[in-house]
Amino acid sequence: MKKEILFSSQAQRDYKKLSKETKRRIKASLKKLASGIKHLDIKKLKGIEGREDLFRLRIGDYRIVYYPQKTVIKVIRIDRRSKIYEWLE
Repeated sequence: MKKEILFSSQAQRDYKKLSKETKRRIKASLKKLASGIKHLDIKKLKGIEGREDLFRLRIGDYRIVYYPQKTVIKVIRIDRRSKIYEWLE
């Protein structure tokens, strides 16, 4: 079952700043995630109490932070590894 991908307003701003090649790679990975392909570099983020279960999808040096629901994947942030986790603290 294919899930719908929704971007938060911050994720939309993050996506617009990326290069064409990076956008292409992220779009392809999100399509795979939505279609249920299992062979992606996904990990559950630890130490986040009081929030929904967040996951990260690794695409080279970039990370996509999202949380899955039954029919929707909500993308929260897209950024480089060096910056992506700062807003979680």
